[in-house]
Amino acid sequence: MNAVAQAPRVPGRWRRWVRRSLVVVAVLLACAVAIRLWPHRPLSQDLPQSVAVHDRNGALLRLALADDERYRLWLPLSDIAPTSIEAVLLHEDAWFRRHPGINPASIVRAAWSTYARGHPRIGGSTITMQLARLRWRLRTHTPGGKLQQMLRAVQLELC
Repeated sequence: MNAVAQAPRVPGRWRRWVRRSLVVVAVLLACAVAIRLWPHRPLSQDLPQSVAVHDRNGALLRLALADDERYRLWLPLSDIAPTSIEAVLLHEDAWFRRHPGINPASIVRAAWSTYARGHPRIGGSTITMQLARLRWRLRTHTPGGKLQQMLRAVQLELC
């Protein structure tokens, strides 16, 4: 008698797990695409703007504070010199075009410096995270506030 014990069917279980994982990934991708394609109002409408008064030749005569006591004017990117844009990106967020709203390496570096080594705070926020902080008036000086800022930054990137 050749009684051979059968091993459990791991490949079948593995295939089901892979299939379910693929379905979950497909649903998440479909949600991300739907969020991206859903109509959104321009970001410039979410923050209070200063009032600018110009003369008939376009020269600025007066600039009033916005409702939040800051000077803020919207300017289309096409009106800004490309070298200025690159300079801001280099200084503020060198990886801007390569991350999904958060830069994990910068966050870890800033957390390590601040909490593990006790050094003064260093920046770890991306430009998108800074926009999220301004747009939703987030308090980001605590780990919970920083986490909320990161989630909002990813939300902005999906829009």
